[in-house]
Amino acid sequence: MRKSGKWMVLLDERILELFVESDDEFLSVSDIAEDPRIPYSSQYVGQRCKKLATHGLLYAVGNGIYTMTDEGEAYLNGEYNAAENGNVEVSSSEGAGESQDEA
Repeated sequence: MRKSGKWMVLLDERILELFVESDDEFLSVSDIAEDPRIPYSSQYVGQRCKKLATHGLLYAVGNGIYTMTDEGEAYLNGEYNAAENGNVEVSSSEGAGESQDEA
C-alpha cells in the first residue's frame, strides 16, 4: 500500500505512474500534460513535478525535463513512506553530477 505525504495530491501518483508506463526514462512537463489521463494544464503539472522533485521522488534534469528517482519507484511499489520522509526537501540542481568525493 502506498503511503502518501500530506503534501501530495492525486495527480502526483498519476505523474509517477506515467514514468513507469513510459518507454522513455525522461519526460517533459508538456509530455506529461498532453497525456489524455492528465486533465490539467502544463503549468499545474510543472508545479507538481517541481514539488515531487523537491521531495526526492523526481529529479529535475533541466528545462522542464524530469526522471524518476529510486525513491519515486519505491513509493509506487509501496516501499517508501512519503508521509514519514515527506518533510525532507532535496535540492534537485545543486551538486548535480558531483560525487561524494568531489564535494
